[in-house]
Amino acid sequence: LCKKQCLLLFSLKIVKGIPLYRFTVPREAFASPIDVGDNYCFCTDEVISQNCTLAGVLDISSCKAGRPVYISLPHFLHASESILHDVEGLSPNEEEHETFLDVEPCLATLPVARRLQLENLRGSFPPNEVFAYLPFTDVFIALFQSAVIGDEKAEMFRNKVTGRVQLLGVVQMALIIAGSVLFLAFMGSYFICRTKKLK
Repeated sequence: LCKKQCLLLFSLKIVKGIPLYRFTVPREAFASPIDVGDNYCFCTDEVISQNCTLAGVLDISSCKAGRPVYISLPHFLHASESILHDVEGLSPNEEEHETFLDVEPCLATLPVARRLQLENLRGSFPPNEVFAYLPFTDVFIALFQSAVIGDEKAEMFRNKVTGRVQLLGVVQMALIIAGSVLFLAFMGSYFICRTKKLK
């Protein structure tokens, strides 16, 4: 959608017995250009963006052939209070509306949820567009895409990957302890032999 998104490590999660790192889209991705200068190129209409002070909505019309298209998180999550006040029926909730990516540290991406909202805030679709015939001018389309590992695959993953990684950690600790004991035994016998030679 015109812009590379960075994901920040948000938390550690356990999903179906599998430890995961959860990465989320940071608030800065949709911040006002006044707060985050990198977002200034997404402020092309100073009237709609209230002189580039609104947070929570990015103008992506420049990469959509000039169509008045904006993106935000669903229900304008992390948006400016004025947006939340002006649009009726909003109930932004991070649990339901944030975009995240869960990654198993050694191997794979597991659950993922991409949640975005597309807006036409001006009601000026070209005549050949389907939306041009709608009786209202502001259109909000929420996109919810998610994938979750099933119970059967999660069990297989735990048995074949997570269990073996944990076993490897136990073996590693056992080898470190055994190596330390052997090293101490060698050093002890070396000093005992050296003491006997000196006598």
